Amino acid sequence: MRTLIIVLTLCFSAPALAQMPDYPVDDAREDGVPGEPPAELQFIGYLFNRFATTNIAPTNELLRAQIIGRLFGANSTTTFPQTAVFGASRFVPLFVYRPEIVDGAAVFRSLFKVDMTWGDTNYGVGNNTGGAISGGTVNIQTLMANLELRPADDFNVIIGLQRLFDNVRDANVNTLWTNQTSGNRLMFWGTQGVGISSFMKLSPVTQGRLAYYQLYENQIQIDDDVTLWMADAETRVNPLWELGGSAWYLRDRGAGSGGVSILGQGFNSSLANYNGAARLQLQDPKYKADVFWLGANTAWNREFTGGRLWASGLVMANLGNITTLPEDGSTPQEVDIFGVTAHASLAYKYGQTLDDRISVEGLYTTGDADNTADNHYSGVVTGNYWGSPVGIYSSHRAFLLFPDAQVINRYYSAVHDISNLGYGTSAFFLNYFNDLIPHKFSMKLGAAAALANEAPDLGGNFMGYEVNAEFKYQYAVFLTMGLHMAYMVPGDFYDSPFVRNSEQRPNDPWIVFATIAWMMF
Repeated sequence: MRTLIIVLTLCFSAPALAQMPDYPVDDAREDGVPGEPPAELQFIGYLFNRFATTNIAPTNELLRAQIIGRLFGANSTTTFPQTAVFGASRFVPLFVYRPEIVDGAAVFRSLFKVDMTWGDTNYGVGNNTGGAISGGTVNIQTLMANLELRPADDFNVIIGLQRLFDNVRDANVNTLWTNQTSGNRLMFWGTQGVGISSFMKLSPVTQGRLAYYQLYENQIQIDDDVTLWMADAETRVNPLWELGGSAWYLRDRGAGSGGVSILGQGFNSSLANYNGAARLQLQDPKYKADVFWLGANTAWNREFTGGRLWASGLVMANLGNITTLPEDGSTPQEVDIFGVTAHASLAYKYGQTLDDRISVEGLYTTGDADNTADNHYSGVVTGNYWGSPVGIYSSHRAFLLFPDAQVINRYYSAVHDISNLGYGTSAFFLNYFNDLIPHKFSMKLGAAAALANEAPDLGGNFMGYEVNAEFKYQYAVFLTMGLHMAYMVPGDFYDSPFVRNSEQRPNDPWIVFATIAWMMF
């Protein structure tokens, strides 16, 4: 019986693991499956190779190695008449140390990442570089280094650099796929951050999360930090119905200090435009801001645990205010923020495995055509204002129109932030999955289309549409090979010169890529 349970767990985990490029987890306490005590020192590795051909490339030579952000945007990505061919590799080792001497009261986790483009550079220093002959590049990135304390069986405390997700579930013991398809789906927060969090089992059917993250410290002697507090809870109304809520608060006193390289951070930073969010036009570069998120989410029969229909939905409102800090003593500008996000999905499992299903998904975000001209911003706010990438909505399974998680050094899409440059979006996704040979060979056919809820000057509302296909072969347990392809037709949104980086409207982008993914235990 135990062997059967393990086999079933592996089989149902395989599709999820194939979509988790940098997301190893170290145990399965949530499964409730008793097993052998884990070793004191545990290693889990993830190796991901991606070989792509496409007509998309950046015009900026300095961005050859790593490109993140909005397609046709500030990262200089656009379409070319030539065809690009390149390969990239990622290795992600996770180390977990559970010293027996403390009898499970403390666990240390560290997660690193090595990304490189084949033939890129050698003998250098920097993230996402290396890959040329002889290697010799120092390119390791630290993603986690934290201590988990477990004072009692029903809650833990995690201190240090850890995952910062918009989900009530502990990211250490839940897969990326679970986080992509539950809670707030990583639309707002899906990255790493330093802080303190606690995941609690409030009752047999209710769980909660309290967390504090220090996004930017800047100068330690003055009040110029950016901090984030998060509170989430979720309960089961009945065995199949989950109902949750979230309340988050971000206090931004950084006045734009700090940030990602030369892009900076914050509402009026280049980072916002780079990530596909709205770069707010404030009267003074320095400001202070208070932002709140209040939301609810629900799911019925999540992951088909009790039937063939799986439905979910969420609503999130972001509100707050921005006050500029003019140095000349003039009257500060006050900007109110109020935006709304709504999402719904429905999936039907027609066959015997999780990959025998049809799913539809819809996304709506409010927009604002005039930015802050009326001292009011009615668009959506995500973590993409303070880091890159942070809001990584990807449950839709589109490859070009919206972000795809199966990437290494090139992570771009047309609607890269759900705010869609502040214009908002209404998007629809349709996917057909078929496990042609159960747990061995599967396929996916998909389509996606999106509208901007507010049109840019000289442009229209239609963002475009995409068709895509995917084939995956399970070579061995946790070792998957895939072939993926997508073709996008941009809409009249790109008639506007203000939303593209080329003089002419871009041609249709396309991509074909092969992947090899191996989770090593």
